Parts: sequence; C-alpha cells; structure tokens
Amino acid sequence: MKEGRVYLIHIRDCISRINQYTLEGKEVFFNDIKTQDAVLRNV
Repeated sequence: MKEGRVYLIHIRDCISRINQYTLEGKEVFFNDIKTQDAVLRNV
C-alpha cells in the first residue's frame, strides 16, 4: 500500500489541473465539453 503522502500529492496535483482548466470562467467551462471531461477526470 502506498503512503498517504503519495495520495495527498496526487490530490494536490489534480486540484491544480482543475484550477488551470477553469481559469477562463464558468461560461467557457459549460460550453467546452473537452474541458468538462478533463475536470471530471481529475475529480
């Protein structure tokens, strides 16, 4: 089993990606299926 730290690093990285993918705002997010897919994958 992996250390808890490894999981926390992964969670941090996913949150960072979500922030990057959604910088353009809610309107762009809701109109871009690729961005929605990317965000959902990281949730």
